[in-house]
Amino acid sequence: MSEYSVKEVANLFGKHEETIKRWLRSGKFPNAYIKSDKEGWRIPEENLMISSSESIINPLTPTKQIKQTNYDEKELIHLAYQAVTLTVPTNEILQILSTVGIKRTLEILFIMQQSSKKVKNPEGFIRMAIRENWSPSTVSVKIQKKKSKGLVDLTQQDYINKRYKEEGNFERNLPFYNWLED
Repeated sequence: MSEYSVKEVANLFGKHEETIKRWLRSGKFPNAYIKSDKEGWRIPEENLMISSSESIINPLTPTKQIKQTNYDEKELIHLAYQAVTLTVPTNEILQILSTVGIKRTLEILFIMQQSSKKVKNPEGFIRMAIRENWSPSTVSVKIQKKKSKGLVDLTQQDYINKRYKEEGNFERNLPFYNWLED
């Protein structure tokens, strides 16, 4: 059985030597030992999990199997709606969202969350988002029908007229006095 130094293991895994030393301190190589202060750590070949084809498996791969849970798409939509709105979706909303799929549902819920005003009718909002094919980058903006002129849009004369009307001075036409004629 052969042993490897920290530098050799670092080269095998394509990692920095300090990373390998951190793995050693955390116990990723249980049979590794320090030979001497000069020679440093020695890592047995069995800790590296070298297979017969000489391919190296990363020692950070978990030994326990992670339980994979398959979720129903309707359940994912239900969870996503609850996470975004903090309310339980109605059956109608679940039915509408399940027709478009989880990816589109997440987009619509993101648009709903970005809305400047509170969505009072989520079902109507979702239907309109689907019908008008809204995306997070093209959220509809409601433009006011009656737009009043702001100060930037006024000419100098409009500003003077507006100011005099607000102050109540409607007599701004002063008689012209020509002092040259006198």
